[in-house]
This record gives sequence, C-alpha cells and structure tokens, in this order.
Amino acid sequence: MPCLRVRGTQRWFRALRKLVNGFSDSERHEHGAKDANTMKVLITGGAGFIGQSLARHLTDGGHEVVALDRLVGQVHLDPVASVARFPGHVLQEDVTDKAAWALLDRPDTVVHLAAETGTGQSMYEAERYRHVNVVGTRVAGQAAQSWGVPLVALSSRAVYGNGATSCREHGDHFGAPCCKAAVPTASREDDPHHPVSVYGETKSEGEEVLMKPAQEIPVTIIRPQNVVGPGQALHNPYTGVLAAFLARLREDKSLTVYGDGSATRDFIHVEDVAALIVWSVEHPPSVGAPLILNSGTGVRTTLDELAEAAISGSPRVDVEIEHVNVQRAGDIEHACADLARLASVGAPKPRWTSRDAIADFIRASWTTPGAASAAWDDALDELAERGLTN
Repeated sequence: MPCLRVRGTQRWFRALRKLVNGFSDSERHEHGAKDANTMKVLITGGAGFIGQSLARHLTDGGHEVVALDRLVGQVHLDPVASVARFPGHVLQEDVTDKAAWALLDRPDTVVHLAAETGTGQSMYEAERYRHVNVVGTRVAGQAAQSWGVPLVALSSRAVYGNGATSCREHGDHFGAPCCKAAVPTASREDDPHHPVSVYGETKSEGEEVLMKPAQEIPVTIIRPQNVVGPGQALHNPYTGVLAAFLARLREDKSLTVYGDGSATRDFIHVEDVAALIVWSVEHPPSVGAPLILNSGTGVRTTLDELAEAAISGSPRVDVEIEHVNVQRAGDIEHACADLARLASVGAPKPRWTSRDAIADFIRASWTTPGAASAAWDDALDELAERGLTN
C-alpha cells in the first residue's frame, strides 16, 4: 500500500531491508523477495503526471518503484491523493537537497523527471526554474554517479527552440527561420540547441551537467514533445493548452487559438513516453556519452487540428474555433520530432497518433475536477502585465 516516507521511519526501513537481504535464497523466495530481473527504480517527481504512468508500467513489469517528490501545489491539487495513487513509497523532499538523497537507499536505476515546466511562467520565475531544473538535475546525476547506477533523465523538445528549417535559397537553418520561404523540418537529436524560453535554457543546461556523470555511468536523455494524457494537472494554467480547451468545452464556450492556427506541434501520449522510459531503464547505453532520444509521433499537428481533435473527444458538436492575435514570450511556431534514432536503437515506436491522444485526454478527463477557463485568461493577463506578450 503506498505511503508517505518521512525521515523518522528511515532507520526502520533500512533495518527491514538488511533483514530481507540477510535471508538465504530459499528464504528470500519464500518471503517474496525480488528475483534477478527485478529492479528498484527511484523516480524523482514520481507522483506527478508522467511519473504515475511510468510507475504503473514499471510495477506491471515486476519492478519496484520509489518516488522522491516535493508535491508542490501547482502540480498536485491533492498531494495525499497523489501519494495514494503511486504504487510504491513516496519520500516528500526536495530533489535539489543533497540531504534528501542521503535518506534514500541505493536503487538499481534513477529516473529523473522532477522539473518546473511552464514555458511562460519561466520567463519571470527564471531563478526558481534554474534552481530546480539545473541544480536538481546536477544533484540527481551526482547521486546516480555516487551509487554507480544508470540514470534516465527527461529533458524537453524546448531545447530546439524553433527547430530546423530548410530553404532552397539559404539551405538548412537552425533557430529563427531565415526567410518566409523556409520550411520547418523535424528536429534531430544532434541538432544544435536554440531555446527561446528560460524553461528551454534550463533543460539545455540540465543536459550539459549530465555529461560528467556519463563518463562513469550509463546516461539516457529523453526529449519529449508535448506530452498529453489522462492524469495531467487540470488546475495548472502554466502548462499546456489542452487543459484550457477542456475547461472551455465543459463551459460550452468556443475554443481560443493563439495566432492563425497554422503553428504546429507534435503531441505524444503519456503511455508512449512511459513505454520509452521503461525501455531505457531496461536497456542502459554504454558509458562515455549520453544516449539522447527524441520522443514524439514524428507527425505535425496544427493548432487548428489540435482544437478539432479536442472537440472530437468531447460530447459537444458545432464548437466554434476563434483565433486571437497574441504571441507569448517563449512561444514557438513549429515543433516535430525526428524518430530515426529511436528506430535505429530498437526503442518502442509510439502507438498513439496525436489526434487520438488528444481525444483520449478530453474523454478521460471530462468529469475530472479542474480549474475554470478564467484561470488561463488570468495567466495570459499576467504575462501581458509583465510585458511578455505582443
């Protein structure tokens, strides 16, 4: 039964673990001890959206999971419920605090998910985002290195910024498009980083701090595109447009799309992201350099198509799509993952299309409590007041 681990019980757990480890082979089998193929996986941010899905996948495969999670209110509307859903022990501590890591027993693998993820919010909460996303990643890497265990870390497609474009006149280009004739192309793992938000910068810097641990332990870095699925926070107006679409659909309102609707994204279902992380846990790379993998569908979805997919997942019909001429700081025009490396290493391909993933999220979340649509209006107003829109 999931429970909240606190410092006061740590000695008891360590004593119990030593007792179990002291059993003979027959006694270990009799008492349900794990076999040679079972791993204990430590998941930072494990009680969150992706962490919960990953934990279910791992335990379904016979692995043991432990979470290190601060359970912040912006992510966890009901922290007690988040802990109850996690299929293992949860230690409520800060990933950036080395003393918290000292409370943990050595796992077989570390999966580092803990992060601040709001693109717009990062533009005015830069210090907090850098502390969690860079310092937290450095501490996670150091802990895995000290234990001598593999590390799987979640980065972001935000490191690519506006990504790559191809132009007949100017050739291939990275970052801002060279001209109006430039056509967006899928981002490859070896493309240079051109983040346009503080969030993207922190993810790029987080990857850099893992280069040193990768000299001694296997390190895999996964760069997901926009992750969607049941279980994501519906009360947090700083991450993603789909929760806003859900709120507006439930309130019988039109859907609001920023820009003319032609911007593109690559939406990946959380189950596909979890499956890739599990594969990475079970297939650590060689020591020396990180294995970096994109996670996406490899197919572009325009914002208008995104809105249409959201409508298709709802019980509503004849929903109007409105376009608003606004550009938020940190926004990009196009994003899509190149999956050639994913295929070359034998990693699992995504099973969900973006359209099906979006519709599934709307259907599964329809009766789940969440913030009113006004929360996203307020978040946009806050950005405008700070001079972060145009």
